[in-house]
Amino acid sequence: MLYIIYGFILLFLFIIIYGAWSRKRVFNEVDRLENKKLQLMNEPITEELSKIKGLKMLGETEERFEQWREEWDHIVTVQLPNMEEKLFDIEEFANKYRFNKAKQNIKLVDEELEAVEQQMNDMVEEVDQLVHSEEQNRQDIHIVKDEFDETKKKLWVQKGTLGQAGSVLEQKMQGLQDMFSSFEEQTEEGNYFQARETLLTIQSFLEDYDRMIDLIPQYLVKIEKDLPKQLEELENGLEEMQQNGYALHHFSFGWLTEDMKRRLKDSLPLLEHLKLDEAAQPIESIEQEINDIYEKLEHEVLSRNFVEKELPVLRERLYELPSLFQALRAETETIKLNYQLNEAHDEQQLKIEKQIKELTNQYAVIEDASEENKQSFTTLRKMTQDFVAELENVENEVQETKENLNHLRSDERKAEEAISELKTTLLQGQKNLRKHNIPGVPENIIFQLDEAEKNLYEASYKLKQIPISMNEVNHKVEKAREHVDECMLKLTKTIDQAKLAEAVIKYGNRYRRHHDQVNIKLLQAEDRFRRYLYEEALEMATDAVESVDPNAIEKIKEQENLLVSNS
Repeated sequence: MLYIIYGFILLFLFIIIYGAWSRKRVFNEVDRLENKKLQLMNEPITEELSKIKGLKMLGETEERFEQWREEWDHIVTVQLPNMEEKLFDIEEFANKYRFNKAKQNIKLVDEELEAVEQQMNDMVEEVDQLVHSEEQNRQDIHIVKDEFDETKKKLWVQKGTLGQAGSVLEQKMQGLQDMFSSFEEQTEEGNYFQARETLLTIQSFLEDYDRMIDLIPQYLVKIEKDLPKQLEELENGLEEMQQNGYALHHFSFGWLTEDMKRRLKDSLPLLEHLKLDEAAQPIESIEQEINDIYEKLEHEVLSRNFVEKELPVLRERLYELPSLFQALRAETETIKLNYQLNEAHDEQQLKIEKQIKELTNQYAVIEDASEENKQSFTTLRKMTQDFVAELENVENEVQETKENLNHLRSDERKAEEAISELKTTLLQGQKNLRKHNIPGVPENIIFQLDEAEKNLYEASYKLKQIPISMNEVNHKVEKAREHVDECMLKLTKTIDQAKLAEAVIKYGNRYRRHHDQVNIKLLQAEDRFRRYLYEEALEMATDAVESVDPNAIEKIKEQENLLVSNS
């Protein structure tokens, strides 16, 4: 029961403390908002508005002044007093412990004060812009008028170089004088923002007209003199090249030059109506096209030099090709007397023969097109380059085929040498076997020796057959090599095992009298040894000896200086 009473007391104290703390927070926020409201009321908006009184209170200026004054009066007499009432309501909510409601209203008043502050800042900024526009207009009008006078003077001096565009520019400049009058009227009527826009527009037009006065003479010279002269020179050059044997009709240069003349003519009215950007595009395009044509003509001249230089050389190479091919066929027939050739050789030569015929036809087409001007030299150069690539390919195929035939003789000599070396190796292995005087040779070794000798015989037999099939010979030689290599490995291993088994048995004799198991195993090892089963004999003898002396094998190897293969 006592705990319950203490609990209620603590809860009551917590509520009192929390309420006091929350009320203090709310009152602090109210004080902050009140200070912000007073700060806004003390802003010198009236002084800012009084700056406008130095301007002409007419038109736009008068309208804006009345608008801003009404806005400020509404802020002071309506909006800020309403916020004062809301602040009293917030304090009342706090006293009644309605803290959530108080927080909601604090946020609302804070947002309204922010909106009022932004409205006041916008008002001050607009006032400053209006005053600044009037001041800036007073300063800039003199600069712009000086620019106008300079441009007008420049136009008068260069009018003779502007053609019809000069008269159009004079009309445009007259239009600017009317805009100056509009500027003065707008200023007198208090429309300073409109006057500012008018002045900036005049300045922008002056910059454009000044640029036009500089560029139009350059474009006129290109349209009326430079480019027509270049086109005339180009046409004369084209005619001269055609007379000198160049087939230029494939390029359609005549149509291109006529089209450029038309576009050049069409660009003049654009220039006279001051449409410089529209006129500049065809002018720049025509200049680039003329350069492109000259590049193509230069390439055409270089191509002619290439074709006329290469064709005689290619003719000689082409005429030599059938002779080379006939020599290859004759050599092939000679080779066939001694060697068997597979179908690939015949197919390759048929392919070469077909390619030679195609090259002959291809060259005839190129030569005819060159002599009769049926193609441009640029096209002929490409055809010639393709022909050179194909000709070199056929020449290489003839040479490679010839080398492959020569390789047959070389392969025959290599096969003879390989068979001789393998026979020597096999004889050396047999000699080495007799040298070590082992009791006998295991049956698998005898079989391996027989197989090696058999394959060597078959390889030698194939090599003596006429015509020789080098594919079969090489296959037999490789097969014989595999058998000889395997045989030599097994011979070496057998000799090593036999010698070591004999040494281990001799070493184990010292333990026979005192170790019956050793004696039994050694007897079994001796039996395997006499039956030429040297690997089993070595294993049994090793087990017997190592059961008594674990390090026996190492000692025996050191004594006998034998190396046992671990394969």
